[in-house]
Amino acid sequence: MDTEQSLRFWKRIAIVAMLTSAALVAAVVAIGGLPIRIFRLTDERLTGTWQSDADRTIAGMQTGQPKDSVREAKLRNLFGKMRVTYSSTTYTTELEGSVNTYGYQILGSDKHSAVIREIENGKSPLDFLELSSFTVIHFDRPDSYWVDSEIGEIREYFKRVY
Repeated sequence: MDTEQSLRFWKRIAIVAMLTSAALVAAVVAIGGLPIRIFRLTDERLTGTWQSDADRTIAGMQTGQPKDSVREAKLRNLFGKMRVTYSSTTYTTELEGSVNTYGYQILGSDKHSAVIREIENGKSPLDFLELSSFTVIHFDRPDSYWVDSEIGEIREYFKRVY
């Protein structure tokens, strides 16, 4: 009987050890995936809706140049129309009735700027331009930022509307 009791005792110990090991492995797997969710970078300054600021964009383009009302009228046909709405993981652009949503992630930020990377949503008609998927957003006021355009070296300003 002592041998039988001893065998049952060791079987219980083995079962408890296996269950404990399984629980530890499950915990390690769960915790291993946790840092990705916990440490996803965000920047609350972006959250909200932003409107292209034609006045500031055009003023910046005309610095040091004589006033040209024809050129300014043409620029006003280009700027001030885009609206961008940021959530923590996506941004939506609205321009002349066209609405597009893109995924993005923040790669880094500091007191003055944030760097975002667009997450590919498939082929874009602009892919032939081979533009960078990284954008540096420069905050120059609490409710204003600017970005450099890769085409034409234009600094476009945006102001928060919501």
